[in-house]
Amino acid sequence: MIEEVIFIIGSIAILLGAIYDLIAAIGMLRFPDFYMRSHAATVGTIGGAALPVFGAGLVALVYHPLGSQRFFMAGIAFTVGVLILLIAPTGSHSLVSAVYFGRIGRKPPLAVDQLEEDLPKRSDVAELVREQERLPKEEEEPKFSFRRVRR
Repeated sequence: MIEEVIFIIGSIAILLGAIYDLIAAIGMLRFPDFYMRSHAATVGTIGGAALPVFGAGLVALVYHPLGSQRFFMAGIAFTVGVLILLIAPTGSHSLVSAVYFGRIGRKPPLAVDQLEEDLPKRSDVAELVREQERLPKEEEEPKFSFRRVRR
């Protein structure tokens, strides 16, 4: 009895994952800018990848023709699902913040932009570049050197 319920829950999770993927694909086509499309992609990754993997883990857990391998397969599925839940939002956040702080593309129309104060000013960036371009002092020895090897 409980095995049938777990199988049905796993099957529903797989079906919901397909629906999330469909919604994410529509969002990728319909949303106007990078930031909204990245939101749709993240929804597709979380709902469209993690949810079916958890569902497949539940189905494998109660599928007896797999024998003792079903526990191994379910464990792998749950581990992959947790990794997707940890890595996908982190990667999405990194991409979006790199685009925002790098001022690549158009900024979305915002009523309040609290990140604006964190954006570096042009003079600050120019000063950082000048600091990096300074040559080492003469008393400092170089940490490494390059030699051309002739054959």
